[in-house]
Amino acid sequence: MRHIVLVCLMLLGWQASQAINTIAIDATPDVLSNSITRITLDDVTQLLRQACSCAVVYGTTGDVVVKLPAIDTARANQPSRFAQQFNQYPYLQYPDHDYTWRGKLLDGSITMILETPSYQGIAFGLYGLLQERLGFKFYHAKETIVPELKSWPIGDGYIWEAKAKFDKKGFHLHTQHPLELTQQLLNHEYKGGMAEVKQYLDWLVRNGQNYFEFNLLEGISHKHWPAYAKEYIDYGKSRGIIMGVDVSLHMLQQNAYKLYEGFPKSWRTKSKQIDRNLDWLMAMDWEVINMEFSTTEFSEGNITKKEQQRLHITDVIVNKYGAKLMGRKHVVKTDNMATETKGEGYAMNEEETQLDANRGILIHTVMFYTITEEHAPAYGNENMRHMNDELEKEIKQRETWYYPESAYWITFDASIPMYLMPYLGARLDDIEYTAKRGVPGHVTFSSGWEWGYWSIDWSIARWSWQHTVNNQTHKNTPTEYLEDLFGEKVGEYFLEQHKIQQGYLKDKNLIQYMVAQNITDEIAGPLSLPFQPRPRWMFRYLRYKADQPTLDSVRTEGVSLLNAFHKKTAKLTEEFRPAFDGVKDTNLRFLLDELLLGIEITGLRAQHRAATIEALLQKREAGLNGGKPKKVAAPLLSQANEIRLQGIKLVQQQENHYRYPVWLLARRHWSHTVYYFGYLYPTHNLHFWLREEKQIGNDRYGPLYRNIWHILRTVGVID
Repeated sequence: MRHIVLVCLMLLGWQASQAINTIAIDATPDVLSNSITRITLDDVTQLLRQACSCAVVYGTTGDVVVKLPAIDTARANQPSRFAQQFNQYPYLQYPDHDYTWRGKLLDGSITMILETPSYQGIAFGLYGLLQERLGFKFYHAKETIVPELKSWPIGDGYIWEAKAKFDKKGFHLHTQHPLELTQQLLNHEYKGGMAEVKQYLDWLVRNGQNYFEFNLLEGISHKHWPAYAKEYIDYGKSRGIIMGVDVSLHMLQQNAYKLYEGFPKSWRTKSKQIDRNLDWLMAMDWEVINMEFSTTEFSEGNITKKEQQRLHITDVIVNKYGAKLMGRKHVVKTDNMATETKGEGYAMNEEETQLDANRGILIHTVMFYTITEEHAPAYGNENMRHMNDELEKEIKQRETWYYPESAYWITFDASIPMYLMPYLGARLDDIEYTAKRGVPGHVTFSSGWEWGYWSIDWSIARWSWQHTVNNQTHKNTPTEYLEDLFGEKVGEYFLEQHKIQQGYLKDKNLIQYMVAQNITDEIAGPLSLPFQPRPRWMFRYLRYKADQPTLDSVRTEGVSLLNAFHKKTAKLTEEFRPAFDGVKDTNLRFLLDELLLGIEITGLRAQHRAATIEALLQKREAGLNGGKPKKVAAPLLSQANEIRLQGIKLVQQQENHYRYPVWLLARRHWSHTVYYFGYLYPTHNLHFWLREEKQIGNDRYGPLYRNIWHILRTVGVID
C-alpha cells in the first residue's frame, strides 16, 4: 500500500511541489478568539514552524495560504446529521464536524481552503491536514513525529473530504487499573499530573477524538480533588472534548466510587446519599456520567429496585444538571450470573418511559474479539453476538454507543506480556460494522499503551474518520498505520505477523494456552467464573486425573501449536532483518525496536508455555506408568527457566522504552486502585511465567499460590 498523497500524485500527475518560505493562516477574528480553535492554532503554528523552519503567520499572503472558514454559530448549534438520524429520543448534541480541504493555485500561492460548519471541525481539519497529509504522526501523548517539510505536497485541484464515522469518538481510561494516567487523574498531589492529563487531552484532539472519561475511585480527596479535576475538565471542554466520568451506584469490586454505601458505613438512606453525592459530583460540570448499576460484573441484583433508582438518577442528572447519563451493558449473559437476579423489572408509566429514554447505553465487548465473530470464548460466552442483539434493540430506543477494548491487562496481554496484533483487525472490523450500522458513538476501553498498545489506540482513533481524495475513498487495513510509520516493506512484515497471530491465537484458539490461569480459573465451585479463554483442562486436572487420550489432545491442540507459532514468528522476523536495517531514523528505529520486542516476547511466551505444559504432561504420564514425575519434568522446567531468563532480558530492554516512570508502571507503590503496583509490575519479572514453572515443579495448583492480588480488597470485602 502506498501513502494516499503519493498515490494521488502518481495517478493525477500534479505539478511539482511548492517550496515554502512562509505559511499564512487566514482566520476570522471569531475563529482566533474561540477557545477550541485558538488553542488548536497555537499548537498547529508551533508544529508547522518546527517542521518547515519557515515563517508561520496570520494573514493572507504567503507561499502557502491556509484559509479557514467563518463559523455560523446558529448553523453549528442546529441538530447534527447524527442527531437528525436519531430524533425519536433525547440525543446528546455535538456540532457537525466533517471537513473538506480544497487545494487551489491562486496568485502564485497554494491556497488550502477548509470547509466545515463548526469550530470543532476547524480543529479536526487542521490536525487532519498535519497527520493525514503532511507527515506528522501523533502516535502517543508524549511523543510526536514532526516531519521535515521543505515543500508543500498538495497542488491545484486537490479535493479531500473527511467524514466522521461516529458523532462521539474517544476513549475510556480504565483507571480501576494502575495505568499510565491513573494517579495523575485521581491524585491532586501528583507532581506534574495536570500537565500529563492535558497532554493526553491534546492527543485526543490531535487524533480527531471528542470524548473522554475515566473511572472515579474511592479514596480521592473530597475536599481538594474537585478543584484539581475541574481544571482539566474545563481544559477538555475548551478543546471541544465531551468530558465524562465513570462512577457506580454501589459497585463493590475494584474500589469503584459509589453513590451510596450500606450500613454500617453510612447511616443515611440510599436516596439521601445518592442526591448528596450527585450534587458534589456535578459541581465539577461533567457532561456525561457513565454509571455502573451492578454490584459486580457477574451480578444484577434486584432489577425492580435498580430501575427505580436509575429513574431517579436520570431525573437528577438530566433535569437538574442538564448532563447525559450513560450506562454500560456487560458482556456477561444473564444465565452466567454468579448471583440470582431478583424482580422482573419495574413497570414504568408513560412519563417514566420518556424519562428513561434520556439514558444512553454503551454496548461493551471484551479482549480482541469482535461483536459479530462466531468464536469469542470470553466471560463464559461462545461469542458476543448477543451484544450485537442488544445493540440492535437499544439503538431503537436510546442513544447507543459501542464500547470495545484495546487491551485487557489482567493475565491476558500486557501483564504476560504479549503484543496481541489481532486487536488491530478486530477493532477495524467492528468500526466498519458499527459505522455501517449507523451507531453514533465509539468509545474505546483503554488499558495501557506500553508494549506497542499505543499503536492500537492510535489506529482506532484514525479509523474513526473516512477519507476520500478526489473521489477515491481510502480503504483501511489492520496494519496500515505501522506501514505509515516505517514504510511499505516493514509494513508488510507487520501485516504478515498479524496474519500469523490471527491464525494461531484466534482461529486455532491458541490464546487459551498463552494467557495465564487466574484466580477464578483455579478456584473451585460457583466462584470459578470464566473471564478470559480457558483451556479445557486446568493444571490440577492434568496433573492428577487426565488419561492418556486427554494428554495426547493437549499436545496436539496446545504444545505442538505453541511451538509452531513460536517458530513461524521468529522465522518471519529473521527474514525481514534487512528491511529493519533500512530504518535509519533514530526515533523510528526506537519505535520499531519496541514493537519487535513485543512480537519477540509473544513468540517466546509460546515457547515457554510449550515447555511448562509438556513438563506437566510428562509428570502425569510418569505417574500413570510408574515412573518418577519430578525427575522426568526437571529438564523441561530447566528449559523453561532458560527461556524465561531470555524473556527478562527483553523486558529490561523494553523498560527503557517506557514513556512514564518505571517506578509508576512496573514497581510496587501505593495507588488509588486496589492494586498497589503499576500495571506492568507482573511483567517486570515475568511473574506468571515463573509461577507456572513453580506450580508444576512443586505441584501447587491453588489460586493462592504465589498470588500477587489482594483478593478481598479487589472484590470489595475490605477497603
